[in-house]
Amino acid sequence: MSKILVVIGPSGVGKSTVFAPLRREGVVRLVPTWTTRKPRRYEDPTDADHVFVDDTAFAEREREGFFLETVQLFGLDARYGLPREALEDDGRSIRVLMLRAMLLQRLPHYFRAHRVYQVEAPRARVEAHLRTRLEQDGDIGSRLTNFDEELHAGRRFAHRVIDNSDTLERVTVQLRAWLREDFAEDGLAS
Repeated sequence: MSKILVVIGPSGVGKSTVFAPLRREGVVRLVPTWTTRKPRRYEDPTDADHVFVDDTAFAEREREGFFLETVQLFGLDARYGLPREALEDDGRSIRVLMLRAMLLQRLPHYFRAHRVYQVEAPRARVEAHLRTRLEQDGDIGSRLTNFDEELHAGRRFAHRVIDNSDTLERVTVQLRAWLREDFAEDGLAS
């Protein structure tokens, strides 16, 4: 089985944004997590990092064994689940999981071969972005007080650190180079 790419970083650093061009081109394939939280105003439920379901549907899937793991993060009511489809390798694109750093210790149980890329952005920029979320959606998604702690925790696990303070074009060029280097033996990064 080929490697899987795990993308980590605190809420608001731009994990989805930096991988969007590569997703559109089919270079990477996001394995969405399932969640009971409501989509945010700016999230397109048909093309999001999550599959949004209510508590009943989530619990039913959980009973059926649909998920590898389920968690409740940050003391919020919302639950998140990693579907078994994450184990499925289509052989055409690099599978991507977007997780939080605190969940990485569970990863080797399911994926022996993986690379971890952490996305980072300046705290002031992230804070402004999260405050906009608060005004638009009524929540911040995760607490800014955990921002520095999560960055430091992620750096311990990360094979690569993506500086999302540069232009999206430059970040995409850097990502392509790293993916070619990190996934060449799998025949997936050209």
